[in-house]
Amino acid sequence: MKTMTSRYCSRIVTFVSILLAVVLVTTGCTPKAVPIEGPDVSALMLTNVTTSAYDAVPLTWSVGQNTLQSTGTTVLHANNTDGEAKLCWLAPTPATTIDVVQQWGIKDKLPLMTTKSQNDLDIYTPPVGMQYQPAMGVLLTQPFVRWFAEDAREGEIFLTTQLDILMSSSQSTLDGTSLTVTEKSIWQTAVPAPKTLTLTVPVPAGLTQLVVEYGSGSLTKGFVLVSASAQGKAGKGEANSIWLLRMSGTKGTWVQCDNTLGGIIVSDQGSSFARVGALLYFTCTGMKIGCIDTAAGAPSVTLPRTINTLYAKLHREQPTYDTPYNVQAQLTSGNGTLIIEYPDTNWNSLYYAVDAAGTVLGSLSVDKTSVTSFDANGKQGSSLKTPGSPGYISLPSIDLFQADIF
Repeated sequence: MKTMTSRYCSRIVTFVSILLAVVLVTTGCTPKAVPIEGPDVSALMLTNVTTSAYDAVPLTWSVGQNTLQSTGTTVLHANNTDGEAKLCWLAPTPATTIDVVQQWGIKDKLPLMTTKSQNDLDIYTPPVGMQYQPAMGVLLTQPFVRWFAEDAREGEIFLTTQLDILMSSSQSTLDGTSLTVTEKSIWQTAVPAPKTLTLTVPVPAGLTQLVVEYGSGSLTKGFVLVSASAQGKAGKGEANSIWLLRMSGTKGTWVQCDNTLGGIIVSDQGSSFARVGALLYFTCTGMKIGCIDTAAGAPSVTLPRTINTLYAKLHREQPTYDTPYNVQAQLTSGNGTLIIEYPDTNWNSLYYAVDAAGTVLGSLSVDKTSVTSFDANGKQGSSLKTPGSPGYISLPSIDLFQADIF
């Protein structure tokens, strides 16, 4: 009798335990699913594209939620008379007010940026007279570079500097020459007239050539990235180096980057740059993506391992037909996230959103009919139709850096 009572009690305890577990589940006491977090990236879809015009429609890519949203409303109709217009813009902004820059090709000597107002759309225009004038005694090529910035003192401004500095026939080094950066407000019709500020800094000693690769920020708080060459020791050719000109309080300081890669970092296809906070990413030689922490006390050129593992995978899967060269990635950023663009085997554009650790957060696939989102595991999410699309989207630019301007 005692044994049967013990077994009976054991069964009751087991039953009660199961019942309690069921109650806990049904009352929501189990751990709740945490919503996936991720950045919202703004973009512009180009639709109804012809050789002479296109429409721009905004979309929002919620990377963590694997969704796409768009009102489908055209916010810009741009004439594209030479077939080379490229749309760049600043983010984040509402769909009804987008600050846009049209970068025109130089084939027909069209303006780099033109002013237009449509549907509350503001297109930034650089002030008249931003052409750089070569300094006396220094041989400069005609091209220059320009970028946009926001400054607490002057508001919205453009900055300009020369693209490169070369030695004249009478020089053995660039010693005694300077790099000049000019800053001017975009509001050229303002009263009183906007100020023009200039920063002139002697180039580092011993250099034989200096090339401006990227610029960001203002004379008060910004930087210019340059690659430079110097005469190496006998029989060893040229030595190459990477420098940051840090601008602070309208004063400039040169800082050399520790370049453990050796040689130049710039790709022979022309590097693509993207700034995410203080980190400047760029494509470089050897089909790699490099990075410089522009705020570091002793900056160095690094190759982020996880990002380059992804890049190598994309490179292995690049289109193999009709490709006489290695396809280089294009870099951009959105809402603090690095975005790597690369074609798939059918030449459709793929966009990978990558966090600071190099982890893929999600991706977009863009072809001539639609834009489709995928999560980090490749699961398909939303899709938007883009009739008449050229097969790519326009992502925001932080600095609107433009090089090779004539």
